[in-house]
Amino acid sequence: MSQALLLNLLFFLLGLPLVSAMLAQFISEKYRWLNPLIAVFLLLLTTITGISICVAQWNEAPVLLEHTWFSLGNYTITAGFYINNVTLVMVSVVSFISLMVHLFSSGYMAGDRFEKSYYTMLGFFTFCMLGLVLANNILLLFIFWELVGFSSYTLIGHWREKAIAAKAAGKAFVINRIADLGFIAAILILYTQTNSFSLTEVTQLTNEFWRNAAAISLLIAVMGKSAQVPFFNWLPSAMEGPTPVSALIHAATMVVAGIFLLIRMFPLFSPEALDIVVIVGSITALLGALAALHQYDIKKILAYSTISQLGLMLAAVGSGAYGVALLHLFTHAFFKAGLFLSAGAIIHVLHQAQHTAHVHFDVQDIRNLGGLKKMMPITLVCFAICSAALSGFPMLSGFQSKDAILVSLFNWSGNSWRLIFTWTVVVSFVLTIVYSVRMLWYIFFATAKKTSLLRVSEAPGILRIPIILLSLCSLWFVVSVHPLEYNGWLLNSIQPAKHYLFITWLSMILIPTLSVIAWWWYKSKELSRVYPVLKNGFYLDRVYDKAGKNTVLTLAYTAKKSDQGIDGFIHVLAYAQVTFAHLLAWFDKWIIDGGVNGIAWMARQTGALARSFSGGKIQTYIFWTTFTLIIFLFWILF
Repeated sequence: MSQALLLNLLFFLLGLPLVSAMLAQFISEKYRWLNPLIAVFLLLLTTITGISICVAQWNEAPVLLEHTWFSLGNYTITAGFYINNVTLVMVSVVSFISLMVHLFSSGYMAGDRFEKSYYTMLGFFTFCMLGLVLANNILLLFIFWELVGFSSYTLIGHWREKAIAAKAAGKAFVINRIADLGFIAAILILYTQTNSFSLTEVTQLTNEFWRNAAAISLLIAVMGKSAQVPFFNWLPSAMEGPTPVSALIHAATMVVAGIFLLIRMFPLFSPEALDIVVIVGSITALLGALAALHQYDIKKILAYSTISQLGLMLAAVGSGAYGVALLHLFTHAFFKAGLFLSAGAIIHVLHQAQHTAHVHFDVQDIRNLGGLKKMMPITLVCFAICSAALSGFPMLSGFQSKDAILVSLFNWSGNSWRLIFTWTVVVSFVLTIVYSVRMLWYIFFATAKKTSLLRVSEAPGILRIPIILLSLCSLWFVVSVHPLEYNGWLLNSIQPAKHYLFITWLSMILIPTLSVIAWWWYKSKELSRVYPVLKNGFYLDRVYDKAGKNTVLTLAYTAKKSDQGIDGFIHVLAYAQVTFAHLLAWFDKWIIDGGVNGIAWMARQTGALARSFSGGKIQTYIFWTTFTLIIFLFWILF
């Protein structure tokens, strides 16, 4: 493909979701039914364009398309596109998942009173994420990084009349802005050390100290965006937004932006920095899985599951297998989007049934569900496939990518202290199987509880289509023709990974066995006890409230008092100036002007007196002569 054609296609790719966003604002309320149709059509074109570019450019030499953006003194900053296999995978995933979310939204969000702003921000969100993965320099990437954060903020708080949604949006925004200070620090370090923003140049920094400083700063930004410990508490709260938004955020946009950044900046990370990445990722994977096992809300189970899976991707990058991390990002996008949209279909159908039956209960609480296997059989099959892929079940894409993660971690750890974190990841794998079975059992197979009060039918076709497509994309063939081989089209073209058959066969035996044990456990027991510390996400919100919030409030109070003191000083200074000005005015008027005027008055009086001596009146002469004589005699006599 020629560079001119590629450039035009890339602008077309970026422009389509942006046009979708703008058109949603200009369509009047009378024709609001056009919003989902136009959005889905334009996203279909976006997906076709993205996949076409991927097919045409796959395994070609990296392409850099740039143009002068602006100049800083003698330095010229360029903006443009950087295309390699990593970019192509991300473009395909983002565009396809966004298409599925738009299609699902056309049914799920029908009749929503904020539908216009919803489609505007959904299209803009897609545009920003595509811009992020295509950016050729770290400054442009950061701009789109922030726009992705802004888009997620508006979509999480879409139902703005709900105070809890507004609070969740604010939490996501604030935590990500705090972590983004690391990104800003990294940009400053890289530019001052390399005099460049280019991704290909800044990753070649050789100074070890500044290289590690920039890498750790970037890791902090990634920990915020990809919801890693200790910044993961914003992601479960983000479930207050519409379910399709949750699918897009968790599967292909905001949270995976951090993983993409790590992969893009991988050459910058030293072995020591990569060890820290593994430690953060493995701990997050375990904590996320533990928290998911102790949730009742179906969307929060999936949210903590996402946190755990993102930890696995981080651990894979830290082990040096960034290709494996990209593979799991790829497979996770399909089955996690499928799970969220399946959950959305269940919620949508139950809400409709509640409205008809005039019965109300929390349809997201798995304790209220059960018995949906006969009512929603297609949704059950899709949900089961995606849950099995999440668990790493054989014949599914999750098995291949998780197998690759295990191999890369055992290869990284050897027989050293690193084994602790490898086994931490193994434990998170086991917990993933358990909470996936728990979720599947209590939604579909447990004895119907409050759902027995409703007349529930299968989800509408417009909701089923994206779920079916995503569940099909969760099968093994999206990775490799061979169901036990993960070095397929993606890994072989990016970073081929080692393959240990022992781990593969062991996984094939243990994963189904553990699934059966978990199934039997939940079938024979009531919903097991949950621990408050895990249910509440390790009380990170309370920790931030006590430590962070109180500190911020103290600083704010101190700043307020300081400001009041400064204002008081300025007011006193102003009063003093005004008083001094009045004194000067009085002195000028009564002393200086008064003295001048007094002298003039005396001169006038003296002149008048002198004139009276020679006025030509005899009476005046006689008066003054007599007066002078009397004074003279008085002076002589006394």
